[in-house]
Amino acid sequence: MKLEQPQSIRTVFFDAGFTLLQPHPSIAEICQQICQQLSLHIDLEQIQAQIENAEDFYFRHTRSHPFIWSNNQDINTFWIDYYAHLLRPFIEEHDEKRLYELASTINDEFDKHTSWQLYPDVYGTLKTLHDRGYTLGVISDWGISLGPILREMQLTQFFDCVLISAATRHAKPSPTLYDLALQRANAIPDYSIHIGDSYINDVIGARAVGITPVLLDREHRVTEKTLDCLLVHSLTELLDILEVERLEGEHK
Repeated sequence: MKLEQPQSIRTVFFDAGFTLLQPHPSIAEICQQICQQLSLHIDLEQIQAQIENAEDFYFRHTRSHPFIWSNNQDINTFWIDYYAHLLRPFIEEHDEKRLYELASTINDEFDKHTSWQLYPDVYGTLKTLHDRGYTLGVISDWGISLGPILREMQLTQFFDCVLISAATRHAKPSPTLYDLALQRANAIPDYSIHIGDSYINDVIGARAVGITPVLLDREHRVTEKTLDCLLVHSLTELLDILEVERLEGEHK
């Protein structure tokens, strides 16, 4: 699938988590490091296995609480509950105080920019689009810590607006959040695209207000035959869709 009139696009919105940023070194390793600091020693393989089990908790909870990402306190409470669920098998029964300490410390760690890193294709893509005069923005389901994280990673220089669900009190795929982004960017839906890694949150949300959605599938889990939207496997492929010449060094 191709963009019919790539030259008409003037505004590009980006999701943040797993589009621009990824946990560093990894969720399991960060959990292990915090546990070790608090005198709980767990094998990395055990944590990784428990993360897979905790995914069911994640999806059940977020489906039953669809507005969780629009409130910073609710976001923190959810993640603390998530990490408590993850670590419960490794804690003595009924030691809820110990479990809460571990879970809340891990949650605090993910509020720091040092627990995140950019994907290799992020900086070059943003610089290319910025230098070509595109209006750029972020639309993300995240707590208020995202702002400082983006600043510390020197990304805010590229963005004309940053819409964070906890700050706007609206979460994906709410059309209100995407409408707010258009207003902040002074953008027209027909001349805008939004790229993110979630079909429901990013594709459906953007499409609801007339923004052209692009699904980012870094893990090559889907194919164009199964989709009704634009698909890329890296941010540099977004430049190809827009027919924007890549900066020197990005052709590798």
